[in-house]
Amino acid sequence: MKNFLRLLTMALVVFTLIGCNSGDNDEGENQSGEISLEEIFSSIKDQIAEDLQEAGLGEDVYVDGQLQMYIETDLTDETATDDPLVEMLLENMKIDSSQLANGYVLQAAMNVNSDQIILLEAADEAEVAALQEGLERELENQHRIWESYLPDQYEKVKNNIIKVDGLFILYATYDDAQKLEAIFDEHL
Repeated sequence: MKNFLRLLTMALVVFTLIGCNSGDNDEGENQSGEISLEEIFSSIKDQIAEDLQEAGLGEDVYVDGQLQMYIETDLTDETATDDPLVEMLLENMKIDSSQLANGYVLQAAMNVNSDQIILLEAADEAEVAALQEGLERELENQHRIWESYLPDQYEKVKNNIIKVDGLFILYATYDDAQKLEAIFDEHL
């Protein structure tokens, strides 16, 4: 009977440790414990979809993981380099895709909305400053575009957030950029 109780106690301890360990994974980390830029990007898209639905734009704003009123681009996808929009964006920022481990852009599909969210993961620490400078150049470019075009959209550009956390960089021009910043922070 003593052996049975010891075995039962050991089994309970093992199962408890396994159960506790499986719940320790942070929301922004994948199974290997690494932060996933794709997961952060997905959470940001979820927030934007929720905001659009709250604004009364209907349930169909987010279909199959795609926001219907936005252009989404993976900057590190080999086919993306053939996309003229990606080419122009990288050229304007004076960055090369080799500086990126991962990168996503989400921007409004129509030119009456200044929403633009860029998430970058630097290939290494040496590239972080250059990528941040590139995003600062993009912000300057957006200021030039929107300051004389649509005043309400220019306000969003003026309230843009550029934030660096380790190898990760967020660029957010959005109605409530602080919401997107909070998601970025939460995952990191």
